[in-house]
Amino acid sequence: MANPFMTGGTGSAEDVLPVFHEFAWDFERNTFLYEPDGSHRIVTRNEAIKVWVWHVLQCERYRYLAYFDDYGIELEQFIGTGPNDGRRAGELFQYVKEGLLANPYITDVTNLRIERTKKSIAMLLNLSTVYGDTAMRIEV
Repeated sequence: MANPFMTGGTGSAEDVLPVFHEFAWDFERNTFLYEPDGSHRIVTRNEAIKVWVWHVLQCERYRYLAYFDDYGIELEQFIGTGPNDGRRAGELFQYVKEGLLANPYITDVTNLRIERTKKSIAMLLNLSTVYGDTAMRIEV
């Protein structure tokens, strides 16, 4: 499938793209956030991009027909197949970066720090977006 973000046009990304928005997400409780009247809370710009990144990381690429081919990340190949060493973390970062750069609102992804524990790898990423820079910690 084609990329749903691509609309064509000229000018800077912020001029061509509409303001990015998503339903607000509680990352600790893994659920939506709601307004006092019960409606979904909406976040925009970098906060919305953080929600989108979190959801992309939860979706294995090419598994679900409901998503476009460039949505999601191929992470299952890393589960239980090798040690959590520096080489592996670098390779994992490349897959994460490729998956996140499918979003035209994200212009660059840099790895600020990698924390390795016995069973997981956490990355502190700097996301350069059309709205400026933001940092995000992800655990994969």
